[in-house]
Amino acid sequence: MKIFSENTNIGLRHLRAALTVMDEGSFTRAALLLGVVPSALTETIRTLEAECRTAIFDRKSRPIRATEAGQEFLEGARDILARFELSLANVRQVGGLKRGRVLIGAAPSAVLTPLSEAIIKFRSDHPGIDVIVHDDVAERLASLVVDETLDFALAGPGFKSAELHEEKISEDRFGLVCHKSHRLAQSSASVLLSDIDPDDLIVLDGQAGIARMLADCADLPQQLTVGRIQTFSTIAQLTLISRNAGVALLPRQAADVIQSDEIVFREIADLHLVRSLYLLTRTRSTLPPAAKRFIAYLT
Repeated sequence: MKIFSENTNIGLRHLRAALTVMDEGSFTRAALLLGVVPSALTETIRTLEAECRTAIFDRKSRPIRATEAGQEFLEGARDILARFELSLANVRQVGGLKRGRVLIGAAPSAVLTPLSEAIIKFRSDHPGIDVIVHDDVAERLASLVVDETLDFALAGPGFKSAELHEEKISEDRFGLVCHKSHRLAQSSASVLLSDIDPDDLIVLDGQAGIARMLADCADLPQQLTVGRIQTFSTIAQLTLISRNAGVALLPRQAADVIQSDEIVFREIADLHLVRSLYLLTRTRSTLPPAAKRFIAYLT
């Protein structure tokens, strides 16, 4: 059973007015505090009492006191106003970037550049905002953006959805990644695809976006798309390369992921393959204030 009509004209101003009268014990002082004329305040209370179908105040008492029914009503009204003010303060903090969080998806190779620098600057300007980074392959990141698990993502190619808006934010050329002592790292001559021993290759699992780009590249011989060692992440790839366990074909930004002095990136003169990095956002929803602000640090 509904106690109050959904069509009631009673609002927060009526509750504030009644509580102020109760606290002040006077219509005159309450009107002064609220910045209204006494007659307007009196009419507000009359409207409230008409809606409640009972007197809220005993006007014969001095100072004015709430009736028994009015006392119970105003206790509830005070709780409603307190919760409203708290909710309002919280949402103002979110809108004012004083609190909240940003849920970011990122390909592992995007964490160092451009994400890390953006996080440092953003956190310096907005220390009350938490930043959560989920690193994964492009397809999973795209699906997490679509289902609103993530606010946005930075990913390479490998997704197609009408529910996603993609904006290219950088391009990154593929090259050879090897240990600093490897013969191709030490050679002064330009590296060619024919210089690479297929048995030296450490490759990514075929589901990874980088692996698919290499498989689809017309410039690349098929024997350079498979390897004796396979990993499921660029972190594992680069860790093995840092121990001189093999070489890999990777974008330059991916080569920098583990920041190892043992790793060298060399351009390949006859490989013209570029990996684009995209900013993925949902097409049918508005970004939260913190996420929208964070993106400004990326572009």
